[in-house]
Amino acid sequence: MNLLFLLSLIASVMVFAIVYTLYFMMYKIKSNVGLFFVYFVFIMMISMFVGALIYLFSPTDVSLAEAIIINNGLMLFLLAYLFLNGKKLAKRLTLSPFHSLSVSTLTVINEILMGATFSLASFGITYFSSFYSSFLTTLNSYWFFYPMMAEMLSLYLIDYVKGKVRKELFPIIGITTFPPTLFNFSQWVYSSIIIDLSLSLLGIINSKGVWRYIYLITAISVISTIITPVFFDLVIVAVMILFYFYLFNWSKTSQ
Repeated sequence: MNLLFLLSLIASVMVFAIVYTLYFMMYKIKSNVGLFFVYFVFIMMISMFVGALIYLFSPTDVSLAEAIIINNGLMLFLLAYLFLNGKKLAKRLTLSPFHSLSVSTLTVINEILMGATFSLASFGITYFSSFYSSFLTTLNSYWFFYPMMAEMLSLYLIDYVKGKVRKELFPIIGITTFPPTLFNFSQWVYSSIIIDLSLSLLGIINSKGVWRYIYLITAISVISTIITPVFFDLVIVAVMILFYFYLFNWSKTSQ
């Protein structure tokens, strides 16, 4: 219980940091310096999770030293880049689709690594004995889904308070709240499938263009969890990247 509370507290802090960084990206960033710090935060968080995984897989002084070297080395490299390119970075920013997609991808990588790190700390190395079992444990854990859901819901509510109702995005938040792969008992699996299919239908009705196809593919992936969770997991990862990408683009075009 103490470990669960500690991990939940750390996860809450990480979620707050990610939400604030994404909010800054959407509404506050004015120059390339600001964009650099967005990249800096996400790359350093990725480095931190990678270091934690190295240590948790083999908790020795050597692995701890490796984790510290990775984190400190990367931080020094990024700070050196900042100081050497300060004048160039001070220019006013025009956020390109490339940066929107890059930050969206880094965000989801952070969420995946957070799921892996906290799952390894909670469940032990037994569930990470192979790449396949590591994949399934990471992407079907509440340590992956619920921090991610909290981040998406927070950004959705921030937009809502600003008077920007993104009704086509709300169903995907619900789907990540009730993933069929989260718990392995029939009541959860089948009830969540029904809920997710209903939410996918709502998404198809409320969406236009590409998001209708996204919800159609999501619905198919939900049904496929009866056989295997892999397709659903891959679809969720792709949809999360698109979720952030579209939020960034909409926030900039509506300002």
